[in-house]
Amino acid sequence: MPFSKNIDVEQFQRIIIIRLAPLGETVLMTPVIRAMRQGFPHAHIACMTDSIRTDLVRANPNLDEVLPYQSSIPRLIVGMAKRSFQLAVVLQPTFRLVLHTFLAGIPYRIGFETNSGGRRLLHLSVPNNTNQHETARYLDVARLLGIEPESDEPEVFVDEESQAWATVFLRDAKIDGDCLLIGLNPGSGTTYRRWAIERFANVGNSLQSDYSAQLCILGGPREDNLPHELAALIHGETTVITGTTPMQLAAIIQKCNLFISNDTGPMHLSTALKTTTIALFGASNPVQWAPIWPQHTVIARNNMGEISVEDVLSAVEECLNATTVAREQF
Repeated sequence: MPFSKNIDVEQFQRIIIIRLAPLGETVLMTPVIRAMRQGFPHAHIACMTDSIRTDLVRANPNLDEVLPYQSSIPRLIVGMAKRSFQLAVVLQPTFRLVLHTFLAGIPYRIGFETNSGGRRLLHLSVPNNTNQHETARYLDVARLLGIEPESDEPEVFVDEESQAWATVFLRDAKIDGDCLLIGLNPGSGTTYRRWAIERFANVGNSLQSDYSAQLCILGGPREDNLPHELAALIHGETTVITGTTPMQLAAIIQKCNLFISNDTGPMHLSTALKTTTIALFGASNPVQWAPIWPQHTVIARNNMGEISVEDVLSAVEECLNATTVAREQF
């Protein structure tokens, strides 16, 4: 239900969007940022997120300011209060975040019904409905303001410095810019969402033999030696990329012609960058998390063990054929 007619939404000229989240959810909230700019083209719009992802969020042209979340709650509240925000859009069902905006003196607050506080301290709220795609869930909050979003597709912007870094990195790794570059992402935050590394290796070997593809294997900070273990199982040369910032990771993925990934943050990053993506889903929920946009392919089974090498290679062939046709038509 939108704001009552006796509340003038034009008064909201200083707005803060809050979402503290892992990489994937940070990416999937970007349609709300775009929708808020659509609804408030002249407002000062800020976003508060985890400090490790501020570089990625700061590049979004729909934002005027990015605030890293402060572990010191008094500093956090004072920092928001000094900025005189008039509207807080809280994109997670966490009562303490709503409370922080209330204590910061932000006069209007909207968001999800929270796990411990229900609708308390929120002027308007929507149920925390996880039986839909995550982008749709976030956009339910934007619709409270009477905004009908133009698109539900996430977007990520890579800054020039990171683009240049990726160019130099791949050049130094002897990756030919004219060859087919395919990214493999064998990790995830939880092991039950990881496809067997041996099957990833079989796919990698086929990509090299059948398509003369160059492979880059990406890994996050919690995945130990997994990318190197995969590289050791692939017969040809590969490039392992670890220790990147979120923005550097985005710059590398943007260079890929195809990205094959478990359900994890880099998969969402890839889809937002419009890199053709094959997303592998086992026990996690594809209704809420799988990319729903046309150029991407989702392979979903009851568990990761049911996804075969042939399933993935068939999807690769379809994706590459579709990309070739699109280029020829263009």
